[in-house]
Amino acid sequence: MPLTWPWRRRKKALVDFSHLVWDIHSHVVPGVDDGAKSVEEALEMLENMARLGYRGMVVTPHIMADLYPNTRAELEPAFAKLQEAVATSPLTMKLSLAAEYHLDQEFLELIQRDELLSIPCQMGGNPHRLVLMEFGFHQAPPEDMVKEACFQLQTLGYTPLLAHCERYPYLHDDASLLDMWRERGGWMSVNAASLAGAYGPETQAMAESCMRKGWVAFLCSDAHGMRHVRALDSLRANEHVAKWMNSGSPMHLGLGEH
Repeated sequence: MPLTWPWRRRKKALVDFSHLVWDIHSHVVPGVDDGAKSVEEALEMLENMARLGYRGMVVTPHIMADLYPNTRAELEPAFAKLQEAVATSPLTMKLSLAAEYHLDQEFLELIQRDELLSIPCQMGGNPHRLVLMEFGFHQAPPEDMVKEACFQLQTLGYTPLLAHCERYPYLHDDASLLDMWRERGGWMSVNAASLAGAYGPETQAMAESCMRKGWVAFLCSDAHGMRHVRALDSLRANEHVAKWMNSGSPMHLGLGEH
């Protein structure tokens, strides 16, 4: 299946995704959440991410008490099956297992038990263990819960990473929660699909604004299917992404070769 949107004329490429090396947010493990439904679907996504230049992907299934009550013990065998499928394919893509945690009381309990799947990386020569988490989309989390999560994670040596900071509608008019997140040492990521306009002009504008302000550590596929891989491909001529990648910030370089 071709990567390019069939109704868009190809513009001159400004962005080389091979410089990012790793994509650190995706839902490629088959059958565990609202991402890939089959091994074949997962391999198609991985193959096309490799065509874009990526050499590794962190797969981050949802861990959400109400909808996707996954556990580390359940996700590791499912991830192993995906690794086996990749090993028997022509792909050379490296894979690493983490998770996307929903910020709720159950997540705080996981932190206390230190049962977290994290993302190891090097930033500016310093090692970090990132924990990817998301807020609810319809209502802002209590500030006390955000502060507690950041404190507990950092006490254990983790760095909180907020998924798709641009997609929370309640932050579009008042981004003070993001200011607090940054003050507490949290990092942020944006989704390629947001920058491609898939979630509407307000979300796109928020993503661009966060990138201009230097708040964004990672550009992620958040790939649930091929539509998100195509969104990445559509950004190869995006000036906002090009400026961000050329900004000199070490945080946009992804995981490197860990």
